[in-house]
Amino acid sequence: MTDFSVKSRSILDRMASEAMEKAHAPGVSLALLRDGEIVYRQGYGSKDMEESLPATPETLYGIGSCTKSFICLAVMQLVQDGRLRVTDPIRDHLPLKLGFGDSPITVHHLMSHSSGIPSLGTANILIERMSLGEGWIPLTSESDFYGFMNAAGDQVDARPGEKYFYLNAGFTLLGLLVEKVSGLGLEEYLRERVFKPLGMDRTTLLRERFDSDGDRMTAYWKGPDGKQSATVHPFHPLIYAPGGILSSVVELTRYLTMYLQNGEYGGETILGEDLLKEMYKSHTRRPDNVFGRNAYGYGWGIMEFMGHELVVHTGSTGVSAAFQGFIPELGVGVAYLSNTGYWGSAIPHAALALLMGKDPVEDVPYLAQWKHWERLAGTYSSYRGVFKAEVEQKGGMLVGTAKSRHGDQTVPLIPVSDDPRCNEFWVYGNETGRMKVWFELDEGESRLYYERWVLRKPL
Repeated sequence: MTDFSVKSRSILDRMASEAMEKAHAPGVSLALLRDGEIVYRQGYGSKDMEESLPATPETLYGIGSCTKSFICLAVMQLVQDGRLRVTDPIRDHLPLKLGFGDSPITVHHLMSHSSGIPSLGTANILIERMSLGEGWIPLTSESDFYGFMNAAGDQVDARPGEKYFYLNAGFTLLGLLVEKVSGLGLEEYLRERVFKPLGMDRTTLLRERFDSDGDRMTAYWKGPDGKQSATVHPFHPLIYAPGGILSSVVELTRYLTMYLQNGEYGGETILGEDLLKEMYKSHTRRPDNVFGRNAYGYGWGIMEFMGHELVVHTGSTGVSAAFQGFIPELGVGVAYLSNTGYWGSAIPHAALALLMGKDPVEDVPYLAQWKHWERLAGTYSSYRGVFKAEVEQKGGMLVGTAKSRHGDQTVPLIPVSDDPRCNEFWVYGNETGRMKVWFELDEGESRLYYERWVLRKPL
């Protein structure tokens, strides 16, 4: 393991700046953890664009679905206290009528997203209402929530344990379960059993605590045109448990440190080691991703990352984004937050690679691919400009537009292999079906071979 050097910091700062520019992201905060110590913390851009206030490592943001591991931690504490079992049918505690009589949905199924219920869109409904003032599906009270869920019996797709479906409503149920079993409100429970012991004094679910904090984000919603508009963070009890926590990257590193110290923090046991490790054990298989094997535990994803197991979760409230993850074997972790939603993990993935002594652009597959695609992108022209093509990166894909006097035709370029530096692509046309196009790069020139054409652009 190498130190987080000045060179690594420079690489990370440059990549963060470039990623934010591409995503039109107002602000980002980042903290890197090694062996229980923060080795780098930084704010980039603005926590408030109108006032031009800089983001800091202490800025509070919505952490979105990174909240889910906190809820599972609370459940496992109640299991440790002997007040719950993960095998308990949820219908024994709450008035949920979905599922099969002979195969009930259990606490385990909700924590591992294996209930058999696909997404019902409860978080989407509430986020759009709270942040955009849109949406008319009645979903305000607990009564509305149970009525909405229990009417969705025809949506159940599988028996519990058979399939992975990410279900925010399942975590609303878990939050209600924590409240019922503990006799405390969710904020009160988390403050007493999790936030205070970890020194997360500013972390909260509540609007009034957030609004009174002097270092907090302004939330931004990115429209279809890419423009950012200031709005409000969504606060509602029905989305507290799926994604309602607000925190800073500095405070999140204390939470990650507790995992890396097997449930201990500051001389106090937050959760016993055996139960803690159940949280990041692979309980449900998810589709593999660009890094390899991918699974879900209790409020945590578990995935391969450059030869190591990464315990990770991302989050978005539509107006904020988050990433928190740690590699138990190496004792490293990353906390990342931003004040706009629905954009990727390039910055924290690059940070993890650098913590591991790797080159992000060379060793993180999709970053290597993006860098390669930057070289391929641009305007290509035939002899005397008779025929032209524009190659662009859009939505995580490479897209080509053929331009001629007969009109423009845009098609995705589908790599023929998983090699991030692949130069051969399939395109699909109405008449020709699948056809291969390819690039050849020489010093000073890139050539695109398409049908009868050789199109060139300078490098």
